Amino acid sequence: MKKSLLFFVVVTLISAFSRVFAQTPAPHGPPPVVLIVREDIKPGMMGTHNRHSAEFAGIFNKLQSPNHRIALVPVAGSENEVIYLTGAGSFAELEGMQKATDDKLAAASGNMKVDLERLDKEAPALHAGMRDMLAVLRPEYGYGPAVDLPTMRYMAVTTVRLRPGQEDQYAELLKLQKAARDKAKAELHVAAFQVIAGTPNTTLMFFRPMKSLAEYDLRIGPRVREAMSEDQQKKVDKLAAESIVFTETSVYAFSPQMSYVSKEMIAGDPAFWNRKAEMAVKPKPKKRVAKPAPPPPTE
Repeated sequence: MKKSLLFFVVVTLISAFSRVFAQTPAPHGPPPVVLIVREDIKPGMMGTHNRHSAEFAGIFNKLQSPNHRIALVPVAGSENEVIYLTGAGSFAELEGMQKATDDKLAAASGNMKVDLERLDKEAPALHAGMRDMLAVLRPEYGYGPAVDLPTMRYMAVTTVRLRPGQEDQYAELLKLQKAARDKAKAELHVAAFQVIAGTPNTTLMFFRPMKSLAEYDLRIGPRVREAMSEDQQKKVDKLAAESIVFTETSVYAFSPQMSYVSKEMIAGDPAFWNRKAEMAVKPKPKKRVAKPAPPPPTE
């Protein structure tokens, strides 16, 4: 099975997930490792891609494969980028999940095999690029308690690239920021991961799930800044300039149609996570009705 098919299963700052990026309704800590798949979709093809992705999710569900994933579609940031998240307890577990899924896909027959071959052929016309990243949890960089992920609707993702050799300075920055967040009573939930493969290993990714975009009305960033003394603000600014090369935050919406999550995750909010068939159903072609011939011209 091609890599694109196998790995298909699978900010500032933010949240806690359950063992499989929150595959259970009760709040749990984030998974120790995560596969992050970023897909660049060709302009104008997002709708077609999303239906294509929903079909794959439907096949995974029929096969009951072990590779649960959460799909994220753009709200703020690149309009042509989709992210898939798959968490695991270890890389050995992640490898086992992928192998079991690959075996199930390879054993498909009949109409399912035909559908898989069609979807595989359609993929190149939809994707401009794909990046698979493996990341490990950095709990010391996170913030806040776990959340009930099945009830979340958005995910803010902040990518930070550090200067080589400047991780200690960045860690000091986060300590100052954490103290200010505590003082400001910041309503934040942050899970932090360091990418170890797929992009420079000085890359950190922070995930913040939100129930609503209205959480931005809480002005958490300005409140945290105001909770610092003038000297602390200057120190944070200096540490940021010394340690950070690049930082960018994008916001995504959870897509239940393109996701494939466990029964426990679905049970956390059935009305939302069971909305799978909407995207996958192709519109029926309209019947062509012959128009009556126009009457002959009169003299």
